[in-house]
Amino acid sequence: MSRYLPILAGIAVWLALAGLATLLLYYADAKARLEAGNEVRTALGEARDEIDRRLETALAVPETLAAVIAAEQRVDKATFEAIASRLVRANPSIRNVALAPNGVITLVHPRRGNEAVLGLRYADVPTQAAAVRRAIRSRRTVVTGPIPLVQGGTGLLSRTPVFLRGSGGRDTRYWGIVALAVDVDPLFVDIERVADRNGLSIAVRRTEPDAPTAETFFGDPAVFAAAPVAMDYPLPGGGRWELAAVPREGWASVRAPLYVRVPLHILAALLGLLTYRLLASQGRDRMLAGRDALTGLLNRKSFDLRLDAAMQQGRVRSSALVLIDLDRFKPVNDNYGHRAGDLVLQQVAERMQQALHGDDSAYRLGGDEFALLLQGERSTRELFHLVERVVELIRQPVVLPDRRSVSVGASTGVAVFPSGEEPERAAEVFDRADRALYRCKAQANRAPEPLQSIR
Repeated sequence: MSRYLPILAGIAVWLALAGLATLLLYYADAKARLEAGNEVRTALGEARDEIDRRLETALAVPETLAAVIAAEQRVDKATFEAIASRLVRANPSIRNVALAPNGVITLVHPRRGNEAVLGLRYADVPTQAAAVRRAIRSRRTVVTGPIPLVQGGTGLLSRTPVFLRGSGGRDTRYWGIVALAVDVDPLFVDIERVADRNGLSIAVRRTEPDAPTAETFFGDPAVFAAAPVAMDYPLPGGGRWELAAVPREGWASVRAPLYVRVPLHILAALLGLLTYRLLASQGRDRMLAGRDALTGLLNRKSFDLRLDAAMQQGRVRSSALVLIDLDRFKPVNDNYGHRAGDLVLQQVAERMQQALHGDDSAYRLGGDEFALLLQGERSTRELFHLVERVVELIRQPVVLPDRRSVSVGASTGVAVFPSGEEPERAAEVFDRADRALYRCKAQANRAPEPLQSIR
């Protein structure tokens, strides 16, 4: 498990930081959407102000004519033409202005192109009669539309009621209607200009008091289903327009910029990688601190710790310590150089490990001195054969880089523990194995002598 700890820790750090980065980006996206929403609201307000400005200018025309009629108690054709022509000329978005005494249109300016409205009775036009009644009832201008016009096309219609003074000096006697038709195209041009300038999709729908459903007359109706920023525009007389806007690329496009998103995820990955490398490096340092740099075997410090641990286990589990000294190793160094000697030591270390299994372990104590710590139940004969196998492997020739071969031998000393009823210390076991090693060295044939060290 400890081998995979750096990988698992690196992945855990990466996932944690990636999760934190995702959370931070979520709040950054929410902030970006809030700011974008405020910008959309500002742009939509600008579009509404443009509509308001144009409508107020246009509605001043019927209000002026209504005031003149109320003051003069009458109006003739010449007076109407003079006033209407001047007012319409100043406001190009006006299509026509008409007078409808008692609800019947008798005068219209300009006449050309609007002849179809002359003689029109509002009571006979269902799409306009309700608005006229509402204007008379409220005594205020009522604006409706856009709606199809009798003379063709689409426009906004306003009806301004005119009341004359009665005998008591109050405006009590209904005279008729001053009607105004306004071209909506300039209004839409202003909205499109605002939309293009701010990268928005804007739609407008109207809700009339007498209409059962809202009708989108400008833009894509889908805008109203896309969580838009919405704004009401009340029309004179009770009607209402609803303006809605969304970014053209959708709200999903409103996110924290890439120069914020990418570095956060890169940072999470780098910190995860750094954690892995740091722990892996620490693990390697700990491993190398307990191993011999040349052979990769456990070193003298590890040997002392393992032997002490084996002594504790040895009270209930039989173990053996084997000390090994290489024979004829010094001539290899003297005749072939230290690189050849290092290669021999590395080969000896590999061969010793080939003979071991289970919980057995090999150590380099220093120079050409090695040790084996054998744990587990073995008979005396099994132990002898194992040591003999190790010696045979060591004696096999080592081929040098220049294709020459060298051979070394090995002297061994073995101590089995526990050796009796009395507990032993690690130093005492080591001394028994060391004495057996030197008895082996004293023999002329350098044969292994494990049996003589077993008591």
